[in-house]
Amino acid sequence: MTSSPREPARTVQVALPVPLRHTFTYAVPEGWRTPAPGCRVRAPFGRAAATGMVVSEAPPSELPPGLKSLRTLVDQEPLLPPEMLAFTRRLADHYLAPLGMVLRCAYPSALDPEPRTLYRLTEEGALARNAASSALREALGAGPLPRPKLAAALGAATDALLAEGLRRGWIEAEEHARAVRRRTGRDHVALLAPDGRAEALRDDESLPKPFRKVLSVLITMADKGYPEAGLAAKLARVPLFTLSEMAEAGLVELFKTAPTCLPGRPSPHALSEDQARAVAAVRGAMEQGRGGTFLLYGITGSGKTEVYLRLIEAALATGGAALYLVPEISLTSVLARRLLERLGGTVAILHSSMGEKERARQWLRARSGAARVTIGPRSALFAPLQNLKLVVVDEEHDPSYKQQDHPRYHARDMAILRGTLASIPVVLGSATPSVESYYNAAEEGKYTLLTLSERAGGALLPAVEVVDMRREYEETDGRDALSRLLASRLGEALAAGRQAVVLRNRTGFATFVLCRRCGKTLQCPDCAVSLTHHRKAGHLRCHYCGRRAAVPSLCPECGGEFLQFLGIGTERVEERIAAAFPGARVARMDRDAVRSAQEYDRLWLDFERGRVDVLVGTQMVAKGHDVHNVTLVGILSADFILGMPDFRSAERTFQLVTQAAGRAGRGAHAGTVVLQSFHPDHYAVQAAAAQDFAAFYAKDIRYRKMVGYPPFSALARIEVRHADHARVGALSSEVAAFLRAGAEGRVRVLGPSPAFVPRVEGRYRHQILLKSPTRARLRALLASLLDSPLGTRTSRELDVEVDPVSLL
Repeated sequence: MTSSPREPARTVQVALPVPLRHTFTYAVPEGWRTPAPGCRVRAPFGRAAATGMVVSEAPPSELPPGLKSLRTLVDQEPLLPPEMLAFTRRLADHYLAPLGMVLRCAYPSALDPEPRTLYRLTEEGALARNAASSALREALGAGPLPRPKLAAALGAATDALLAEGLRRGWIEAEEHARAVRRRTGRDHVALLAPDGRAEALRDDESLPKPFRKVLSVLITMADKGYPEAGLAAKLARVPLFTLSEMAEAGLVELFKTAPTCLPGRPSPHALSEDQARAVAAVRGAMEQGRGGTFLLYGITGSGKTEVYLRLIEAALATGGAALYLVPEISLTSVLARRLLERLGGTVAILHSSMGEKERARQWLRARSGAARVTIGPRSALFAPLQNLKLVVVDEEHDPSYKQQDHPRYHARDMAILRGTLASIPVVLGSATPSVESYYNAAEEGKYTLLTLSERAGGALLPAVEVVDMRREYEETDGRDALSRLLASRLGEALAAGRQAVVLRNRTGFATFVLCRRCGKTLQCPDCAVSLTHHRKAGHLRCHYCGRRAAVPSLCPECGGEFLQFLGIGTERVEERIAAAFPGARVARMDRDAVRSAQEYDRLWLDFERGRVDVLVGTQMVAKGHDVHNVTLVGILSADFILGMPDFRSAERTFQLVTQAAGRAGRGAHAGTVVLQSFHPDHYAVQAAAAQDFAAFYAKDIRYRKMVGYPPFSALARIEVRHADHARVGALSSEVAAFLRAGAEGRVRVLGPSPAFVPRVEGRYRHQILLKSPTRARLRALLASLLDSPLGTRTSRELDVEVDPVSLL
């Protein structure tokens, strides 16, 4: 007797968030409709289950023996639209990253359901007659229950009874996906939805009465500002969750960031000729339905933000949407407030420091079309906006756009890819464009170059005074963070009622602690770096792994009593200025003093409103802000970057100094910059002092062409990590030999060599650098490594980065 042939089965390809570059095949259970690409599913993986996304459907075929089936269908309709699936797949291919991990970045984790297991009584369990089955039957007789509720009924015997019941078939375990509730915080600001339905719906008796009461309150308060959700609920005499339900229904919008004035006001600025030309060029491409990348190179204070806002308004006027990327969370809230003032509740704000549930709410507003503008740092790249017409990348040069965790994508480059796939214009803006972007615009013609050569309102660039700190240290005792010139200029600015910004791009009080007896510095036991002294916090901290240690009274090496706290951090600079100018209101902005976007926003508002006289900080103070009363900027040793073994060191120095200097003199009063430098003769410092990007670019591009660095080559970096030093050396040599054999002279393989910081978090680091005239050859060689037995065997020790922004 022959067995009947197997019937064709339905299977799907699922991308799981695991560090593997392939997708997984699963069978679709009988009775299911086949999940569409973009739908999430729960699928067995190893001994557990994982939430993944369907990326394609396979044609019906014979079911392979042992093929596992999907467990739970999370989405009835695709969470991600086809264009986002295509974009994420291209991103994964470009960076040789696992598609499942890329897709996991494309939506907030709070949207993933909370998986829970329910236990159900079977027919065998209902018929069985013994003590164990009777206990289970009594607990589950009314229906399936999760383990916590079963434990309340069964007590200490729960685990044993469940194990026996599953083994004997008396019960079955079913996995269910429970959606996460998104709650409203009392401090959320409530805005009426921007579609104008509020007046009509307030009197619509088909709407729940609590909804109508809230609408009435918000309409009454519309000309007075924005109430917090807690106040709106109190005035309407409804529970706070009513506003959450209204937000999910699209009747109100809830924000953590509040505008300072009512939305919809026209721009107070008249465009300059340069601004008007830039707007016309991009708007023309938008209206003609053609894409293209535009590099908006405008000196500091030239009005680039106003150009962005006009273009966003133009995109909305055509019924489209716009994506506005900024380099850091710290800039998001300030610029988001400007967007809210101009556009009202049609704006969604996305960044990783907001609560996951709030981020999910904002992401869903973009997906539903309730929000047509999304602003945020690199993670906002994945905002699922409908009918996207424009992408803006502000401060496009900033290295913060590169994701340092897996997947290691560059948001600027991928914004260009997203614009290319959608055939829409992408605007890259900067006062200090990256060398690669300017080369693509000015020399290769890949981008359209737009220039803003004058400051808005007739303001002039600040005068820059360079202090040679080598001579300063010879003529003084060498211990003061402030040069004599900077101290004098600070006194003059404060006496005139002006404000000042002081940049020191190192946090803490002392950057290292030295024993004067044995000469040792206090180092992190897990990383090959010195511990930084944070005096206000009262500890030493490693800025690589985050380890904290108490401040010792004696040297741990020799027991010596003479510990010296050397190096200058922002905390020491703040203390020095406060001591020198007792009447001045001094504040500090760095990762220690400002821990959230709200704190950052609050401090900048205080500075803008004149409640802070001197703002000391890291690079957070160097970009994106326009305070007209700032007439002095002090820059302390920003050129220490020049000592780093990285081909972008000069570029980083020029950008940081130029951006910081650009904060001065934006109003009616002339600005001054005091630049303290140990390398005053370096071309990057001289060009930054002269605010001369052309001079810097001419020298740097010549150097890069000579040594074959981007934009004249494609670059990749492989880092080999292991806790055993000998293992790292052997493995990195083996990987380098494999690459050289496969390169066949078409890709240059440099190294291996120890990384700049040779040990981090207890693991030694060696790196291999690859340079190729074409990206296709580079990726092919890297793919051959990752897919080889060597790559599979060493996947946990290898870290491959395409297009690195730093070689440190």
